[in-house]
Amino acid sequence: SGGQGLVYIYHGFLESLTGESIPVKSADPNKANVTELAHQENFFNTAHSVASEDIHYGYCTEIMVKIGEGETVTDEFDYDTFRNHLDGIGDSLLVVSDDEIVKVHVHTETPGEVMNYGQKFGSLVKIKVDNMRLQHDDILDGKGATQSESTPVVERTNLAIIAVAAGEGIENLFKDMGVKSIISGGQTMNPSTNDILDAINKANADNVIILPNNKNIIMAANQAVEVSEIPAAVVETKYISQGLTAMLGYNPDGTLEDNKAAMVAEMANVTSGQVTVAVRDTTVDGLEIHKDHFMGIIDGKIVSEDADLVKETVNMVNAMIDEDKELVTLIFGEETDQATAELIAEAVESANEDIEVEIVDGGQPVYHFLASVE
Repeated sequence: SGGQGLVYIYHGFLESLTGESIPVKSADPNKANVTELAHQENFFNTAHSVASEDIHYGYCTEIMVKIGEGETVTDEFDYDTFRNHLDGIGDSLLVVSDDEIVKVHVHTETPGEVMNYGQKFGSLVKIKVDNMRLQHDDILDGKGATQSESTPVVERTNLAIIAVAAGEGIENLFKDMGVKSIISGGQTMNPSTNDILDAINKANADNVIILPNNKNIIMAANQAVEVSEIPAAVVETKYISQGLTAMLGYNPDGTLEDNKAAMVAEMANVTSGQVTVAVRDTTVDGLEIHKDHFMGIIDGKIVSEDADLVKETVNMVNAMIDEDKELVTLIFGEETDQATAELIAEAVESANEDIEVEIVDGGQPVYHFLASVE
């Protein structure tokens, strides 16, 4: 829960200040000491001391809006105006936005008003509403969490997205966008059909969509779908950037077929780039490639190479940009750093007046940089 997460953060603060490792205590009642059990007992006593009707804002409401799209757009998005309006109709408010998407979490009595307000600025691509009074009643009736539970239960869902990815930062990006399960894998460590089938079976969902995010994994993903007893489909993403863009079409309440179609359609809006090191001298389509130089690959085709990482990445990204593009996302891997990414971003923005570059720490192996242009 959020409270337990806050405890972990405070542990980190204390470790940083004292230089000493602070053990995280188990919440398992079979292992917990008397103090821990007392804290757990207090939590459940507190739940019983609050009546459901005393919950002031009863609906936990989440929406995701694609800014500027849709037939009902009437207002230009302004973060402060948007947030202040929602702050007046609820609490526990969280608003996160960029140039394309705004995500909202709020506790309110009028979830419909939250959705209608969001539609003034764009199309709703995700909606989730939970009745917290009913959840509270379930706890009081013994249907919710109990003191003896030590293993978190994975909530069953209509649809689960499973993505193949490598690198902590990239994994977190996918999870933030709604991916339920990550299979560790990529260019040099392809998961097997059985690995993917196992992930489908563990997803606890009525339907599953797989994002392979690598052309070498698509076949294994399709084979897993063919033998799966759970309805499943593959959105044939060849690159990480295609997978991230495809998630913009994800609707957790939609059908398997509609989600696949929407996610495939979103993939057409992105150009994907990768920078890696050449392992040998060769010639590809008339381009001489030298061992240990950096290669720029756009949508699977090697387009340039250079001994300098910054120069080569800038050349590749510039080649990906045309007059319709606005945003570059630059994801740096485990073999480079933020400072190098910032040099590249400055050069790209200087050469392209209307382009904005966002930098993400992906932590991925093999590729020094992954780039997407939208």
